[in-house]
Amino acid sequence: MGDPYTDSYFDGPDPIREFQVEPTLEELTKELATLTPLEYDQRRNAFAKEHEIRLSTLDAEVQKARDVPSTDAEKSAPFENILPWDEPVHGGELLDTLQYTVERFCVLPEHSAPIIAAWCVHAWTHDASDISPLLAFTSPEKRCGKSTALSVVSALTPRAMHAVNISVSVLFRVIEKHKPTILIDEADTFLEDRSDMRGMINGGHNRRTANVWRSVGDDHEAKPFRVWSPKAIAMIGDLPDTLEDRALVVPLMRKDVGETVERFPARRDEELLPLRRKLARWAEDNWIELADHEPNIPEELNDRAQDNARCLCTIADVVGGHWPQRIREALVGLAKAQLDDVPASKGVLLLHDIADILERWRGNRITSNDLVTELVAIEEGAWAVWKGGDPITARMVASLLKPYGVKPERDRSSRFYVLDDLRDAVGRYVS
Repeated sequence: MGDPYTDSYFDGPDPIREFQVEPTLEELTKELATLTPLEYDQRRNAFAKEHEIRLSTLDAEVQKARDVPSTDAEKSAPFENILPWDEPVHGGELLDTLQYTVERFCVLPEHSAPIIAAWCVHAWTHDASDISPLLAFTSPEKRCGKSTALSVVSALTPRAMHAVNISVSVLFRVIEKHKPTILIDEADTFLEDRSDMRGMINGGHNRRTANVWRSVGDDHEAKPFRVWSPKAIAMIGDLPDTLEDRALVVPLMRKDVGETVERFPARRDEELLPLRRKLARWAEDNWIELADHEPNIPEELNDRAQDNARCLCTIADVVGGHWPQRIREALVGLAKAQLDDVPASKGVLLLHDIADILERWRGNRITSNDLVTELVAIEEGAWAVWKGGDPITARMVASLLKPYGVKPERDRSSRFYVLDDLRDAVGRYVS
């Protein structure tokens, strides 16, 4: 007699397999409902594709199948699992509501509210971008609303994580596993003497460079960890130069007597849950269009600012309506205000005044002595009392111009500058 536990025992079809019943879609959905939020996130895309179900429909059915509103697994999950909104969401109305919400709780400089609103959408559509600008709230002193602004952003972004007293090694492992929105308050103390943390934030600006390498395991095998996630910080003082180039900077000031906003207690998080659900739905429905879109960027912005603006312009274009114009005006306005507040370097200050001289100078050269004479003659200029109350000298001018690729030439009678060389430097460094 054959072995009853082998397939060869039966000459005909396997009776066990023949009478197996495939689970129904409803039963499979109930199984999904027993997963933790993180496990469900890993399986939902493949399941919806296999069974030809919209993600929003699947999410709704899984939510219905959960026996209790909050299971032990959900309570222990490190991040909130957002169920996307049941109906399609109008992008223009969503951004309008986000801007209104930000302005409810924050006293903000001109142009910044639309940028914050669009950046919150970027946090939900992060993987549709190649560049992820840092959102930075700065202020000259305490009590200017930085922590409140960061709290509002945390209530409008996915998997918000306040990075308090955390090491770099823990942070990049959390990013690798959960892809949270990183929120760093009091970054002036948090980033002080933390070049490794600044390097991680810098590296996360560009998808192609968003990796840090560390040795892991007993064999110390080198392994890359992704640091590609949306990040926002708040700090007193100016950002380090490398971070400022990669940031959308919102300079906050202390609230004036006549300025009033609503308080933002912790319970507001639950109040804003419907808005987070709408953000999740809009991101889900528009991700492909965002990833494929190539926006026009305002030419008034410099190269790095154009990189930072790309994701926000893309979101505004896909939303449509008044937002393409609004977001571009806000980006240009905020960039101009930031540039006006930053004192020019000595070299740029010199080139700025040389630009005025070039407009009225005839010929194709100017001697060093003539250039000094013109500079010293500028009313209320810096050059007449440049050093210790004495005027600037030709040697000092040459020293300031050298880093910009401009050097004086010499003939038999004098030292001189070629005007085209000066114009080239002015064109590159004076906006």
